[in-house]
Amino acid sequence: MVTVPPIVPGVLKVIAKKTDFYQRVAQVLWNQLSQDTQEHHIACVELFYKLHCLAPSANICEDIICHSLVEPDKGTRLEAIFRFSIIWHLTREIQSNRVTSHSRSFDRSLFVVLDSLTCSDEAIGAAAQGWLVRALSLNDVSRILEPVLLFLLHPKTQRISIHCIKRKSSAEDLHRWFSKKKACFKAMCGVSGGGGSPENLPSNQFTTVDREAMWAEVENDPETLLRRNASEEGYDVPGGATEAEGGLQDNSEHTESADTSLGRTESENTSSFSTPSLDPHELSSEDNCSPLDDLGHPEHPPSASLSQAPGSRMGAKPSLVRFDSDKTQASESLSSEEEADVPPMLTVSKLLQQKKEKQARTEALFKHVLLYLQPYDCTRVLYAFSVLETVLKSNPKEFIEALSRTNMDTGCTAHWNLIQNLLARHQEALVGQSFYGKLQTQSPTTCPHSLLIELLIYLCLSFLRSYFPRYVQVSRGDVLGNQAVQIKSVEVLIRIMSQLTAVAKAFKGKSVDFIQSLLERCRVQEFVLLSLSVSMLSSQKHAELVAGAPSKPSTEEVPFEEGIITFGQDTLWNPLQIELLKLLQVLILLEHHLGKVQEELESPSDLSKEWQKSLNFQQSVGAAQYVQPHPITSQGLFISAVVRGLQPQGGYGMHPAWVALVTASLPYFGRSLGWTVAPFVVQICKNLDELVRQYEDELVQPSVSMPCKRENVSPDYPLMLLEGLTTISHFCLLEQPPNQTKMSTSVSDPINLRNAKNAILEELPRMVNTMSLLWSVIRKEETQKRQADFFGSPKGSSLVYFKATKTIRQKVLDFLNPLGTQLGVQLTAAVAAVWSRRKVKHHSKIVPVASPSQLTLVDLISSLSTLKTDTILYLVKEVVKKPPQIKGEEKSSLVDIPVLHFSYTYLQRLPISVLQENFPSLLGVLKESVQLNLAPPGYFLLLSMLNDFVTRTPNLESKKDQKDLQDITQKILEAVGNVAGSSLEQTSWLSRNLEVKAQPQVSLEECDAEEDLHGASAAPSSMVSASAPSVYSVHALSLLAEVVACLLDMIYRSDEKEKAVPLISRLLYYVFPYLRNHSAYNTPSFRAAAQLLSSLSSYAYTKRAWKKEVLELYLDPAFFQMDTSCVHWRSIIDHLLTHEKTMFKDLMNMQSSSLKLFSSFEQKAMLLKRQAFAVFSGDVDQYHLYLPLIQDVPFFQSFAAKNISSTFDFIVANNGH
Repeated sequence: MVTVPPIVPGVLKVIAKKTDFYQRVAQVLWNQLSQDTQEHHIACVELFYKLHCLAPSANICEDIICHSLVEPDKGTRLEAIFRFSIIWHLTREIQSNRVTSHSRSFDRSLFVVLDSLTCSDEAIGAAAQGWLVRALSLNDVSRILEPVLLFLLHPKTQRISIHCIKRKSSAEDLHRWFSKKKACFKAMCGVSGGGGSPENLPSNQFTTVDREAMWAEVENDPETLLRRNASEEGYDVPGGATEAEGGLQDNSEHTESADTSLGRTESENTSSFSTPSLDPHELSSEDNCSPLDDLGHPEHPPSASLSQAPGSRMGAKPSLVRFDSDKTQASESLSSEEEADVPPMLTVSKLLQQKKEKQARTEALFKHVLLYLQPYDCTRVLYAFSVLETVLKSNPKEFIEALSRTNMDTGCTAHWNLIQNLLARHQEALVGQSFYGKLQTQSPTTCPHSLLIELLIYLCLSFLRSYFPRYVQVSRGDVLGNQAVQIKSVEVLIRIMSQLTAVAKAFKGKSVDFIQSLLERCRVQEFVLLSLSVSMLSSQKHAELVAGAPSKPSTEEVPFEEGIITFGQDTLWNPLQIELLKLLQVLILLEHHLGKVQEELESPSDLSKEWQKSLNFQQSVGAAQYVQPHPITSQGLFISAVVRGLQPQGGYGMHPAWVALVTASLPYFGRSLGWTVAPFVVQICKNLDELVRQYEDELVQPSVSMPCKRENVSPDYPLMLLEGLTTISHFCLLEQPPNQTKMSTSVSDPINLRNAKNAILEELPRMVNTMSLLWSVIRKEETQKRQADFFGSPKGSSLVYFKATKTIRQKVLDFLNPLGTQLGVQLTAAVAAVWSRRKVKHHSKIVPVASPSQLTLVDLISSLSTLKTDTILYLVKEVVKKPPQIKGEEKSSLVDIPVLHFSYTYLQRLPISVLQENFPSLLGVLKESVQLNLAPPGYFLLLSMLNDFVTRTPNLESKKDQKDLQDITQKILEAVGNVAGSSLEQTSWLSRNLEVKAQPQVSLEECDAEEDLHGASAAPSSMVSASAPSVYSVHALSLLAEVVACLLDMIYRSDEKEKAVPLISRLLYYVFPYLRNHSAYNTPSFRAAAQLLSSLSSYAYTKRAWKKEVLELYLDPAFFQMDTSCVHWRSIIDHLLTHEKTMFKDLMNMQSSSLKLFSSFEQKAMLLKRQAFAVFSGDVDQYHLYLPLIQDVPFFQSFAAKNISSTFDFIVANNGH
């Protein structure tokens, strides 16, 4: 019996091609779905769906729906969305039934409605959103996702793990394998191996999924097709397809795959295929993937053979540049000297060990990478991800909840079988098996991903870590399209993880366990961190190419993983890295909420558990790969990435994203807070210092080429760095939350905050130094602007980073002002540390004049509103009392001397009125400091500060203040006097007489006073002051000679002059021993002591302290044994004879017999020399009244016609004899 169809095929063919029968029927049925004909809706929908499935083209019915959905008329579009919702809900049962369901669905219409979610018209967007919410509540998420997943699981997106590819022994084998793969793809698709760019496809084909064609494509045997095509073309294929597919199948059971979900996991909610896919834990084991013949044959090393790979459509291939960090290069390089001392066998063994370590690090970095086997339609994948992003943006809560409660079973929709089949084939392709042909036996009701959300995350991660290999010929558009797909997949992941964070924030135990299990099964954090590391490597390789870095030596092998991947980055701008950093920020917050809930559920841990946590943290931080189950912030991958994130070779355009990540994640770093932010802060300072250096170089050489000029860097780059530095520093030092949010720092453990605070405090001098450099640039820019405004002078640097001087000034002050309030002592110590590094070299003054950079530092501190003069003086006193050591230098040094020098310079710049108002604070600094065991330069600074105050301010009105000033003056002068006597020693054990040590002395002209001033602080002050070197005695004598006479005269009023005599006597106790010694080595001290005595003798009230000793020195036989530069003795003798009215007369009348020290025949000559020097010391005609007395001297009577001065010159020329 033969069944005759009611319409013969020929008639159907005529109807389809020559008439518009299908279109008319479809239009009638579509019109019947209005609100007025609700009684016909069920029948019309059934007929409409049958017509859609039986029509010769899937676009006939879809065109009618889509045209209505995109009509310009608002009412028509709203009515179309209503009618579509009717079709959607009434076809739910039909599409879920395996018997009544067909291969077609309303994919295009669905995509148009989903696109309407972002419509600018609020009414249309609300209508589409209402349909979506209703559909999700009715468990239609699988129906919505089904066409999207078909785009994402397209056969052309098949991938293979990089570890499977690495098993081929040489580049020739890889080339041959990829060529055979390409032949199979040509046989399957009937097209060339090109990318199949969809620009030429009409929009209806772009969003249409042909399920029947896809089924047919994947089930065909590629070997059969390849042989059939070969026989038709007249040549033989000797087992090519078998080798192409089997070459990677031989040891597939022992192949390491980076896929997350190729097999069974320990979760009870996860079921798996019974395919040869492996357990994730097994796949991550390096023991299961042993590359064939290790690194290949010696005559074909990978580095040499990779260059023979087929050329791509991009033209010249980028050169392969090996990536090594500075530490790696330093630790792995063997110098010729080392090789000369190491035996040959040991050298070879060491090189092999280093080679294995490099290989292990490279494999760990690239273990997650997947490689495409052919170009794919990037536009379709991008559209699929954009649809997901639209839904997540519109209704994230409802969509994620629907994904989380929907299992991957075949009961959700009849069309889901194809998705499961494609997913299984993708998993087999990952481990090197064939994607096409007959699929191995599997259970029809099981799937390796238990939930749709897990599948969606898996697909996003798969596209993120997939690249084109260099052996696949792809166009530039294919590479850029893949980069766009990677970026879009990360954007979708960001929205998914953000919603999961909102769920975890609600502190629901079950939800937290589910999310934690989901992240572990998909290995989200691990793949994101590894992808970030590869992205940074790509940027660094491109930076090396742009900078013209020398290529690697030909003998050094390029790692296989680096050589096979086509990164395709042609600019320093890396948008994928920026999106990955945003994703990391969300994941860090998600992990924080997950960990917080777990901590609340756990019982209080004992000391042993805390100790174990610390040990585990140390292991995680030091590991070169991801370590479960530690959070991202405790991973060595993350910390190393943050440390390298702001390096210039990574691209200046990436720095804002890195700063945003670190500042936003500060409350969640946990134990790694100090580990992470300290080097990050250091790098910020280095970058700012580099900008300042470039600015200064630009002023000198405007045409010089700089890295920031070669790259288009934002003008607000220094502002961004300053804001990041301020946020990080204030969070760690002041416990201020970032961005002034309501979140408190209580989320961070106090111990972690304390450790981070200590780490940042160690870097505070570096930060202050950076602020000072910026301040100097601000001052220069403001000066140039004023000159340009008033005098029309040419502009300075062409760099645009420092043109906004007001904003930068405010940012610098915003950084320092809060520190001055709460951490004033530490800030002052940091200023002193910077001050010591900016010392002036080769300066001959006892207290050196501040350098321009030091003056800039003083100006910066003076501009802080939180540090008034009295506050600064108080902080100086505290720092001097407990001076911290400067760390990071070659030798640790104290900051007590630098901080005193800073305060001295600061006081010099104060107005007289302000200085007078702050006398109590200054007095406190002097009192506190003089009691300490400072190094000698410290006392010099105290005396200079005191002298500056006394000479610039009027007399104090308060008697108490005057008395305090006199007391502190005595203490400081005595301290300096002790330093002056440091080159003296007692003549005997019980004697109080002093004599000069027989040791060399250094004059002021022969030493670097600045080096001595700050170098003294290199050792503890007690050590220095206990045995001060002789150079300080000369300094002390010279300083006293400059200031002490005038200082005492101003401090002690006219009726108090006698009070100063005992103090002067104590000072001169250390001075006269130098004047009694006429040895050559004592010349510097003799000259300084004579100057001091000369200044003191100019005041008559002081004569009681020195008259007797000066007369003894004058009559000493060795008096004239001095160099001609000691002219101060002329004024000393003049003061001696002037202050005592009868002294000159007594000297003229002195008998030679009174000089008992001389022999009888020398007495007259010795007396005559001193009488002549006395006359010479006075002014012209000063002793004309005593001319008769002078003429009565027997010796002068014989030389009456000669000039007195000529006589003195004769005496001095004979050196006193």
